[in-house]
Amino acid sequence: MFTKIPPFISIPIFYIFVTLGYLYRFFFGNIYGIFVSALILYIYSLPLLGVTPFEASELISWFSLQNESSKAALLASIITVIGFLIAYATATANWKSQLLANLKMEASGDIEVFFSECSQLSTDCKIFAISLIEAVDRIQKGCAPQEADFLASYNRDQGQKFLQQRQRLSTLAIEVHRLQGKYHTLLISSPSLSSGLNSGVQALQKIANKVWIHVPYHIQSDSNPVQSFINQVNVTECSELKNAVNENYGELGFSSGGVRGNLMSPVVGFNLWSLIFLFKEHKGLIKIINERYNKLKK
Repeated sequence: MFTKIPPFISIPIFYIFVTLGYLYRFFFGNIYGIFVSALILYIYSLPLLGVTPFEASELISWFSLQNESSKAALLASIITVIGFLIAYATATANWKSQLLANLKMEASGDIEVFFSECSQLSTDCKIFAISLIEAVDRIQKGCAPQEADFLASYNRDQGQKFLQQRQRLSTLAIEVHRLQGKYHTLLISSPSLSSGLNSGVQALQKIANKVWIHVPYHIQSDSNPVQSFINQVNVTECSELKNAVNENYGELGFSSGGVRGNLMSPVVGFNLWSLIFLFKEHKGLIKIINERYNKLKK
């Protein structure tokens, strides 16, 4: 529809269709909606159907005029129908609740594994960037030649490991959109879930954009490997990577943790021990909240 009809027509049609679909499901696919529909039909039965239904007093009078066998049959039928409706509604609600709880736990686990790996890789990339900065600084300040050779050789060797970590982090920065798409329907069904995950995704993207630093490498028959190492390292890029991780690392954990807590709350619940722990750690919580608020305010 969106490819064949102009957007100024297709988008309003889409929202109208979604709204009508939701109203239909509520009034005809939900026990509460069916009850509301029955009330509306009862109140407006005369203009809609041309029939005037019994009022409560009239219905009681009609019922009292019936013989004993009819009364027993009517009461038995009413009790059977009401019991069936209650049993059906209860079983359906329990079934849906169980499926939803399983889906939330699955989403919580996937998000935890995904962002834990992102946090670990971000830390590793930051460590490598700091190592390059410190190595260049110590060499330029005139450390011993043996130490300079070691620093240059060691960081070149570590660069091969960094290349793998950078590639993996870049891949995760793309795969995170698949994670969002997989649980999109679940995330938009509750307030703050989608926005919380989006905040973590933005933090990941900011880090991933800064990992493309110049990586030092070995040069065969290099007469001055230390100077070549200094020339290969871009300290500005390394500093930007370090700052990007410092500024966004907390948001990776905070946002993903908030989403996981929201998803797990209907299953795990909040009890007295949770409340005690919350008050016990209030100083750390206040510090984290203030730091996050100040970073997001910039």
